[in-house]
Amino acid sequence: MQIAVNAACLRKDLPADAGQVATEIIFALCRQQPEHRFTFYFDGEIPAHLSFPANVTPVVLPLKGGKRWHRYWWREWQLPRAMKAGGAQWYIGLDGTLPLRSKVPALILLRDLSFLKDAGLQSTGEQESLKKHITRYLDRAGRVAVLSATAKEELLRYAPAAAGKVVQLEPAVSSVFRPLEWDDREAAKKKWSGGVEYFLVTGSIHPRNNMMPVFKAFSALKKRQRTNLKLVLAGNLAPEGAEIVKALESFKFRHDVVWKENLTMEELASAIGGAYALIYPTRFDGLPLPLYMARQCQVPVIALESVAAREAGGETVLYTDPANIDDLSEKMSLLYKDEQLRSRLLAMEPPVRPGSSWEAAGAALAGLLK
Repeated sequence: MQIAVNAACLRKDLPADAGQVATEIIFALCRQQPEHRFTFYFDGEIPAHLSFPANVTPVVLPLKGGKRWHRYWWREWQLPRAMKAGGAQWYIGLDGTLPLRSKVPALILLRDLSFLKDAGLQSTGEQESLKKHITRYLDRAGRVAVLSATAKEELLRYAPAAAGKVVQLEPAVSSVFRPLEWDDREAAKKKWSGGVEYFLVTGSIHPRNNMMPVFKAFSALKKRQRTNLKLVLAGNLAPEGAEIVKALESFKFRHDVVWKENLTMEELASAIGGAYALIYPTRFDGLPLPLYMARQCQVPVIALESVAAREAGGETVLYTDPANIDDLSEKMSLLYKDEQLRSRLLAMEPPVRPGSSWEAAGAALAGLLK
């Protein structure tokens, strides 16, 4: 069988930004189905770090420009034309979209509905397009894969008619995320923060990830504790994050903020494993993967209150009021001062234990391509 994959989103599917979730799932599917042929369609240069399975043919269909209608033209004209020429029998949309002009059976992967709240990682134009067409995508798709119970419940509240199409995939975290021994943790601290304790935030530098409240809470903590504690940011700059970088340049404690980009999965595991705690300030991501990663590394988590964070962390996480920066600062200070609290959080069992690979998710998708 010939399967067409809209792989454009894989160009931005980086470990610290998105956890490489889409990449891991689709590659697992391809490895498990050697009898099928997959054509990955990209809208620009293919990332050099991607090493494709033998049954994958990557193809570049260059965007004609950067405007919204160029994206529309790519999805509704360039992509269907290429799919038809390649004899596609199934289509997989890793970004939650599909070409409405195509009659090829379709499966879409929908991470969350944050774009409905203008809180997605997509550009403003892409979010507007998704909001405009999502109902038609859901009607047209034969199957819709989601990554958490939170995402499934939200989707079915928005589109109850899709109930028979929705499949929830099992989350996974690589085995490279593991607790560090004392020597390894000291080495990680030296690498990421110059040897001092640090709070870590992982995710792209993007407004939806609520970096500004973290800066303000960290500033209040520094004034209160007068400590050499640092804040490490692990993530790449999104075009929408320019104002955050500008604010960081004038931030009073900017010399105590370390920003690292382009981390590999192994480097991300080291950064999380060496952290005193992880701060998870994202509220509308359907899959709180950094929370799972931190728990697997035996690193405590402070999260802004959200349904997705509660699903993943239960009572093992310290939650803060999204509308109260002082609450975030106080929780950071409390965790930093109270080693017993830290130990109690780590001793509790989280409600969800992710798998060690995305193979189960790939197998679940394979069962839908019939």
